[in-house]
Amino acid sequence: MTGADLPPRLARMNRVPFRLLTWGLPMGPLVLLRTRGRRSGLSRTAPVALLELDGRQWLVSPFGETHWVRNARSDGRAELGRGRRFRQVRLTEIDDDRRHRIVSAYRRKYRVVPFVRAAFDTGPNATAPPDSDRPVFLVEPA
Repeated sequence: MTGADLPPRLARMNRVPFRLLTWGLPMGPLVLLRTRGRRSGLSRTAPVALLELDGRQWLVSPFGETHWVRNARSDGRAELGRGRRFRQVRLTEIDDDRRHRIVSAYRRKYRVVPFVRAAFDTGPNATAPPDSDRPVFLVEPA
């Protein structure tokens, strides 16, 4: 597994929320994140869990260096939403002492979500990155 790939089982599970969100069905904290491909320039969409903490919105990448993280770093602009309703946002990566607190809050809040639980698995066969390597982005209106 490269840093940009999800485990095969989770990649298959990812299709269900993606489809439901594309249809506009609400799925709790899950929304679609649309970024521009860093190489192709084409629109790329991925389901993400949006965390609200201290009156701000945050995106955490539980699997580390995923494609949406790399695209967000290269452009900084994205869209969040579901169905046909999207809003323009600016994503700013946080690389300071707030990161650990945000990742911990994300982990606590979404521990019942299967892909989050799998991403933070610390068992003997775990391949997840340490908390310090999980990218965190502040979501602000564009």
